[in-house]
Amino acid sequence: MAARRVLVLSYAHVRNFGDRLGFHLINAVLPPDVEVTFHSLWPWTPPPREDWDLVVLGIGNSLNPEMVRSLYDPLMALFEHSSHSIGIFGTQYRPLYDLPRLAGLIGGLDHWYARYRGDLELAGADACVSHLGDWLIDAFPLVRPTKDRMLKLDGDILTKRRPLDWLIQEIQSYRYVFSPRLHPLLCALCSAERVSYVEQHDVGHRPDLTSGKFAAMLDDIFGRTWPERELFEVDRDAVIAYRRFVRTNIEAMRADIAGLP
Repeated sequence: MAARRVLVLSYAHVRNFGDRLGFHLINAVLPPDVEVTFHSLWPWTPPPREDWDLVVLGIGNSLNPEMVRSLYDPLMALFEHSSHSIGIFGTQYRPLYDLPRLAGLIGGLDHWYARYRGDLELAGADACVSHLGDWLIDAFPLVRPTKDRMLKLDGDILTKRRPLDWLIQEIQSYRYVFSPRLHPLLCALCSAERVSYVEQHDVGHRPDLTSGKFAAMLDDIFGRTWPERELFEVDRDAVIAYRRFVRTNIEAMRADIAGLP
């Protein structure tokens, strides 16, 4: 019997903490008998075929506004020629989205597992969506820190090619953590007593515009946010509740995928 073919589209080819973590998580929700092809969203090149048993758009990353504009037609063609398609992603820099195209792209999926509660409002009325939560939290253990000092992370913490497991252990050994990147902060929330962050401003022509990802994540977990650079106390009970919520949703997603014909 020929193995079912799955295409996973992401930014996992970039040396980025969160994007690389998703590469390891996706295999845990796919059936054991599928053959997986990992393909980069950017720079875009056509995948080796058009027809797939399942297309997975995203592995927990943010879908960039520019990608929605420039890749709308090839992505919609992939969805149309494939048996099934799902999305596992969030949003960022919301004012820059072509909203009709974003809604159309989400509507072209069989199901969108949205990262944060606030992402759901960007789906069209006919889209099949659910609030997954930030599933990358499932890659981080719940531990206690051992170093009574502050860790100030850089924005490009993978440029030295340090292994992911080493990075996770290093981040989680500090009692206080400052992060300019989203998922290292999420990692620290599972260990640190106090954390702080600064928003990303990566759009060259709009230096005034923040990604909005940090506020969306903090609201998802704690129901509120904090000002940039303010060291705030981590509510460990809220983190544990969120971990349980996400784990339940991951199990449901795994069952959904296993049930696809």
